[in-house]
Amino acid sequence: MDYTIFRFFNTYGPNQSTDFVVAKFLASALKGEDITIYGDGSQTRTFTYVDDTVTTCLNCLYENKVVNDVINIGNDKLYTVLELAQVIIALTKSKSKIVHLAPLADGDMTRRQPDNSKMKEILGSELLPLEKGIELMINDKRFLNAIGL
Repeated sequence: MDYTIFRFFNTYGPNQSTDFVVAKFLASALKGEDITIYGDGSQTRTFTYVDDTVTTCLNCLYENKVVNDVINIGNDKLYTVLELAQVIIALTKSKSKIVHLAPLADGDMTRRQPDNSKMKEILGSELLPLEKGIELMINDKRFLNAIGL
């Protein structure tokens, strides 16, 4: 039996649960609420807009790419959690303050960055920049309705 294993790294978009970091920070910024970060915010992550994730997965499946193999579905551009909060505050022109909480008791992964060379090859282009994806969410009525705006 043929298979493809998709390894997903921080996909975000307008229908995302508001429990995840991009949606959570964005909802707080749009409401003018504090944005809370565990620890100093130096943990790094990558963020992939949902359209890039879905397009890559569909291309793999419909075009029989990455058969009997693994593909990382994620961006390669690193942001600290603090930088993410700052980007969101700037894009929303929010007066939200960043509040640092104690680090998570169980610890937190300090760095997450996939090798996305297969993904880029399948897409045939660069991934959508974080700032553009956040702007799409800000202008999406589904997201605004989900957060009560």
